[in-house]
Amino acid sequence: MFDSYSVRIDLPATGNRIKELRYARNYTVAQLAEILHSSENTIFKWQRGECLPTLDNLLVLSMIFETPMDDIIQCDGRGAKPLLPINQKNKVPFSSEKHLVFLFSSE
Repeated sequence: MFDSYSVRIDLPATGNRIKELRYARNYTVAQLAEILHSSENTIFKWQRGECLPTLDNLLVLSMIFETPMDDIIQCDGRGAKPLLPINQKNKVPFSSEKHLVFLFSSE
């Protein structure tokens, strides 16, 4: 049996952080989209907190903005917390907030 933990990513706060970092480096949405070989619409979705950049885009953003990836990704402040053991069929209640849940385990 192993313990499981979750980390909730605050999508709107992460989007705001991307926008802040973009402004600090004086990049337009179009310039950032070109650097990342992405669309302006995708950048706007990140900034609105509708979705997260892919891992490879996070790595490039980290290099462009000269900041660690964990400075770009904003958690909700609750940090890691134990979930129900995975082998139980209980459902974990989630709020209606926009967030992603990453599960980590150790055996």
